[in-house]
Amino acid sequence: MVLMWRTGLAAGLALALLMTGAPGRVAAQKEKDKDKDFQRVSFKSFDGVELAGTFYPAGGKKKDATVLYLHHIDPKEGGNSHKDDFDKLAERLQKDGYAVLSFDFRGFGESNKVEKPQPGSKGFWNFGHNSANVKRRSKEGDTIDHKDFGPAYYPYLVNDVAAAKAYLDARNDARELNSGNVILLGAGQGATLGAMWLASECRRQRELTPGFGIPKLDAPESKDIACAVWLTISPRLGSRDVGAIVKSWTKIAGKEKLIPMGFLYGKLDEKGDNFAKACLKDITTGVKDKDKLEFTVEGAVEDTKVTDSKLLGVKGTDTRIIKYLDRVMEKRRIPPWVERKPRDSRDWVVLPNGKKFVSKQPTETVPSVDVNTFFGR
Repeated sequence: MVLMWRTGLAAGLALALLMTGAPGRVAAQKEKDKDKDFQRVSFKSFDGVELAGTFYPAGGKKKDATVLYLHHIDPKEGGNSHKDDFDKLAERLQKDGYAVLSFDFRGFGESNKVEKPQPGSKGFWNFGHNSANVKRRSKEGDTIDHKDFGPAYYPYLVNDVAAAKAYLDARNDARELNSGNVILLGAGQGATLGAMWLASECRRQRELTPGFGIPKLDAPESKDIACAVWLTISPRLGSRDVGAIVKSWTKIAGKEKLIPMGFLYGKLDEKGDNFAKACLKDITTGVKDKDKLEFTVEGAVEDTKVTDSKLLGVKGTDTRIIKYLDRVMEKRRIPPWVERKPRDSRDWVVLPNGKKFVSKQPTETVPSVDVNTFFGR
């Protein structure tokens, strides 16, 4: 079987894919986990959700890069970071030299615990976007479930991606990885949330010289993203059609900031095919220097109509993703390790019209994404 990356601009990026394997799942049985090198981890979002994740330290010949996996979510069927064949892919990425972090979005999988109000913390329910859009399951209010989410709540899950990046920054400061070299791998609506977060990082900048007057700002935080791979990126978020704004997010990251993106979909999935090509067209139209978009490509997995993370179960998809990442990393200029010190930084969102506002104070370790203010602009 041969699967092709295509640019729609020039000659495509063709890869012969050979590997296969039976579906695997890290959480299946403790006995099967004994010889595997991973850690169960948890970290909190800015609004008090405890997110459950799995971290795979880089093995083999380390590439100084970390893959952040964003699983598909479905309002009815749910979803989690161990569904389909991702755990098998995580192990292959680890052997190939990548560190890997996966996690369950809030209300999905094992990410169902939320913080109650306590000294120094507002608690989950004291944030308006939570209390207005999430139904309490009990008087205690210490757990949540996606089945209780209102349609307007799904964009706020983007803050879980921000929390995951903050967790990688913490491990960076512990000298365990370089969080200036992150790869996004998103499936379905997880890819949609990933594109949303990435667009926000293109607007977020750290203050270099605190003080009065006009602040001196660092380059946008999107500089930390090496590339993104989207498995059937979805034009929907929850039950809502947000296709037009999704294309604006991928355009900000792919065209304005030239972050490489690979759009992957099933050949027989007409909707996935059309939307991936529409996103790519918006990125590439009007770009004169084609070399700048060498790795911004789309491609079909032949003879299948499966979508999102189910593509990982199709023979050869895992090898294809790894080969794409390896090629991107060969060309990328690896940024040197720098200490993040999140409590020392004030972050700003800078909009195209010149307006800017503070998005994180020095006392905060996890940034938030202002959904109402930023998106739609």
